[in-house]
Amino acid sequence: EDRTTVLFWGDHGYGLGEHGQWMKQTVFEHSARAPLIWGYAGVQSRGKACGRTVEFLDIYPTLTDICGLKKDVPPGLHGKSLRPLLDNPAARWDKPAVTQTHRGNQIRGYSMRTERYRYSMWADGKEGEELYDYSKDPRELKNLAKESGSDGVKAGLRKQLDGILAARRRAS
Repeated sequence: EDRTTVLFWGDHGYGLGEHGQWMKQTVFEHSARAPLIWGYAGVQSRGKACGRTVEFLDIYPTLTDICGLKKDVPPGLHGKSLRPLLDNPAARWDKPAVTQTHRGNQIRGYSMRTERYRYSMWADGKEGEELYDYSKDPRELKNLAKESGSDGVKAGLRKQLDGILAARRRAS
């Protein structure tokens, strides 16, 4: 147990009528959320849960960090080591998670989940946008994207998502 790292992750959910969807190719929380469980020798927060927003892209940087292989990590990775959260689940964390899906072969949907919001855009916003505030609407029932009071939040999240997508395209 003092030389072992264990990682368990699972598939994301399948919509069973939520938001009128009977599939898993959506960008709503119920289909984007997935289990991620870590254990490793020396973990500081054994048995504690962390509710932070993370991505599967964070798995590789975390494993290299835990296993002492950080010097061998290629530059330009999009993920970030989760070790600070594994050591302290309440640690400061501001990295969002990005989800993408397709509607047919034509329309690509991208969604960014922060601790408080989910912003989604379809076909770069031409086919619609969605904005949900989890502090008031954890079931994503009220789309705030067209409400004038949400313009600033929406614009900020859109800019952040556009920046992430541009960085990932440059690296591919």
